[in-house]
Amino acid sequence: MDILLTSPINKTHYCVPSLGLGYLISALKKSGFHSVSLLDSVKENMDYDKFAEFLKENKPKILGIQCFSFDVPSVNRMLRAAKEVNPHLTTIVGGPHPTAVSGAVFNELDNLDFAIQGEGEISLSSLVKIILSNSGNALKEIPGLVYKEGDRVIANNISPIQDLDSLDMPAWYLMDPRRYQDVVQGAFYKSFPVGPIVTSRGCPYECAFCANRILMGRGVRFRSIEKVIDEIEHLTKNYNVKEIHILDDNFTVDKKRVLRFCNLVKEKEINVDFAFPNGVRIDSLDQEVLAALKEAGVYSITVGIESGSQRILDKMKKQLTLGLIRDKVYLIKRFGFVINAFFIIGYPDETREEILNTIEFAKSLPIDAGQFSSFLPLPGTEATKELLNSGKLKSINYSELFYSKIPFTPEGITKDELKKLQRKAFLSFYLRAHILIRLVLRVKSLRHLASILVRAGDYLFKRGKS
Repeated sequence: MDILLTSPINKTHYCVPSLGLGYLISALKKSGFHSVSLLDSVKENMDYDKFAEFLKENKPKILGIQCFSFDVPSVNRMLRAAKEVNPHLTTIVGGPHPTAVSGAVFNELDNLDFAIQGEGEISLSSLVKIILSNSGNALKEIPGLVYKEGDRVIANNISPIQDLDSLDMPAWYLMDPRRYQDVVQGAFYKSFPVGPIVTSRGCPYECAFCANRILMGRGVRFRSIEKVIDEIEHLTKNYNVKEIHILDDNFTVDKKRVLRFCNLVKEKEINVDFAFPNGVRIDSLDQEVLAALKEAGVYSITVGIESGSQRILDKMKKQLTLGLIRDKVYLIKRFGFVINAFFIIGYPDETREEILNTIEFAKSLPIDAGQFSSFLPLPGTEATKELLNSGKLKSINYSELFYSKIPFTPEGITKDELKKLQRKAFLSFYLRAHILIRLVLRVKSLRHLASILVRAGDYLFKRGKS
């Protein structure tokens, strides 16, 4: 093969097709590069020795690795292994982390030749053309490319793709949903196989803790509803997909578009279940939208509540009030949806009392599941920049940027204390008869149960380094 794209080697709680890599492969194929393959390291249960053997056997000329901040240590080991197998192999990383840290990525990742910030479909295809033709004259023209000229690091400006319909759907022939385990994003599902899709990119909101806008930009760009429906029909007809997980940053930001989507699903008689494990804005949901989603087959909605303290919500720039959150949750429940909610504990300047208020607020709402993540100081976010500038955070330990670890604590709270509070949140929320019974009824298989128990173990025990 000429080109190999891969996800990082790590132990995660879910195993789903990588839409990012799928889109990149489709773009490469469209540009005329046909000797390209995908290695899903999680699905294939890769370790570093197996990865090296895979490279020896397949001899790619170009290696591209998807990189989230949590994956930096893993990606470093993969890059080292790759160069040991073939010192002439061209290495590229892309994804949220290089986008957030820009030129600093060369200080953090050894054995790296290029990085791509932002969306990579156009940029990677242009870079591959230059590499395979052995011509470096046009590197400065590639949007978002980060590269070195001698000791100088150059980071080209990012240029978001405005026409998302110009992109082909992900390379599903390399990511058959039937070949994945029933260990899905969001932990639960109703029907299997599950097909994840995105229908838009970007988010207009300004949440201080969120890194999504770093990668996808401040505005929202949409795929046409017709293209979205075509992809859903492709998944149902060719891969027997029974459930669609919509992973947009905020699918419901445009009410008219949501209603058109729901109407077309009904007109086309698409008989699948829908869920939003990545979350939607709770204030974008009204009776008309909820009724349309229900009729279209949506059964589960995840919302970002984040805190039971109005002061902390304001610091987060959530633009929500506790009263509105409560009203909307009860409205969603009246339509019979399964409700999952995200919460963050240990936010900068948060007090122990405010964390306890969040736990009690969560328990007072008619939600079915709550994820109580510790605050993660993701690089590039407004909250993290403030912490670094003020000296409250000296550096970021990337290996601790995981929801059940404790990479940061507010002043006056130790890591052990915050882990105990996270454990209290988890146990006091789930060890209630009606919640526990509903949870058990949502388990679909022994493997599914095992993955849920691993997640629970992380909440209860995994704390990270001191």
